[in-house]
Formats: sequence, structure tokens, C-alpha cells
Amino acid sequence: MYNLKINRTRRLRKKLKIAEFQEMGFEYKATLVKAMDDEAQSKMIEDLVTEVIEPRGLALGGWVHSGFVSKNGLGSATEEDRAAVNQWLANRAELKGIEVSALMDAWYF
Repeated sequence: MYNLKINRTRRLRKKLKIAEFQEMGFEYKATLVKAMDDEAQSKMIEDLVTEVIEPRGLALGGWVHSGFVSKNGLGSATEEDRAAVNQWLANRAELKGIEVSALMDAWYF
């Protein structure tokens, strides 16, 4: 999004979260096999957070059908984080059509 050829000070690059300060995350999408009530969906998200998101120091925004995962605090999600979330989603019988995007800029996507 930003032209990286423009000379910017380190302070400005940090403020804009570009170049060496870029932070990466990824999106996921899934479809429910059959309708679930809100309580069951809430339990599934709680399981995702406690089993994968929190242990890896990640943050999740979204719900069962779609969301965005990034590092909690400064830093970037990794390919290993992406693979762990993808595997967790794929192992759930309640979900189908799972798509996990490649790592992307968490600030300018």
C-alpha cells in the first residue's frame, strides 16, 4: 500500500507499521456443516482460543464462520501459527470448506 522507496525516518516507519515494523496476520473462513445454536458456537470459539490462540500468544477477532488472527501485542503471526489454526479448524467435524489465507499485512489489508 505504501511506497517503500520513499525515504522515511525510522520513527515514521515504526508509527506507520511498515518496512521492518510490518506486522503480519491471516484470515480464516469456514462453513458450518449444520446449524448450531449460539451456545455451541461460543463453546467452539472458547476451545479455539484456549487450545491454539492463547498458548501461541495470538489474538483473534471474529467468530466461527470467519475471523482474523494476529500476534497479541507487537510482532507477527508465523507460518507455524497459521498451520496450527488451519489444522485445528480442519479437525472439527462441525466445520467444512475451511480456508486460511496466506500471511498478510495486519494493518493494511
